[in-house]
Parts: sequence; structure tokens; C-alpha cells
Amino acid sequence: MVWDIRQPNPIISIYGPYICGESIDLHDGYLLTGSHRNKKQLQLWDVSSGDVIEDISWDEGLPSEKPCLVYSAQFQKNTGDLIVAGGAGAQEIKVFDGNQMFKPCAHIKNLSRACFTIDFSNSGDMFATGGGDGVIRVFNVVNEI
Repeated sequence: MVWDIRQPNPIISIYGPYICGESIDLHDGYLLTGSHRNKKQLQLWDVSSGDVIEDISWDEGLPSEKPCLVYSAQFQKNTGDLIVAGGAGAQEIKVFDGNQMFKPCAHIKNLSRACFTIDFSNSGDMFATGGGDGVIRVFNVVNEI
């Protein structure tokens, strides 16, 4: 539900995503949801209308061995050009490129346990992940042609 503190009731209700963990983020009027389910794991929503803008394909170009049940998803903080998400099931993390219609562009797979948290640095040039294995991993974001 989307609330406007000036109103007594929610102004928008969004139905569909199955949010587990911290798999919801907001950037420039777009709401990102990561769902703990086998299909439609990542979706973009128009926060002003509550409508789905796009179902982001988890496997397009970088297929997973099994479905990833998303626990954490976040926009790149400075530009929103990237999304990073991870979870359980496939025990993996993927990076999605907004300049390529949010197609997966990087894949960190075969983690020993699920990814439970993800956070971009404020500058957007790094992100960190943490999971069930008790390890914090920090990655540099590099744009290569």
C-alpha cells in the first residue's frame, strides 16, 4: 500500500508481489519489487498509478539452473541504471542493466547459502551482499565495453 501522510487512507494498493526480506525499492517514481516465487521475481511499478510497468526476466541471457526466490533487490542509488537482486533456491545474485531494458548483465552463482541482503554504495560504484553463509561480499561496479 502506498500512503500519503496527508490522507487518512492509502492512496494506492499494489497486489501481486510476494515480498520477503528487503526486496522493495523506490527510484524516480518507479517501485521495484522482488518476489519470493518461481516466476515474475522482479517487477517495476508506476508508483503514481500502481500499475505494473514491466516484468523483468530473471533468466534472459543468463539462465539459472533453478528459480531464484528473491529476498533482496535494490536500484543503483545514484542513477537507478542498475538493479541488483539475490535470494534463495538458485543461491545467486544477478545485476540487471537499465540501459538494456533491465536484461541481466552479471551473474554471481553457486553461493553456498541464500543471499539475504544487498546494498549499493551511495555513489553506485560498489555493492555489498550478505547471506546465510555469514559472509559479506563487496563488488565494484565496472562498465566495460
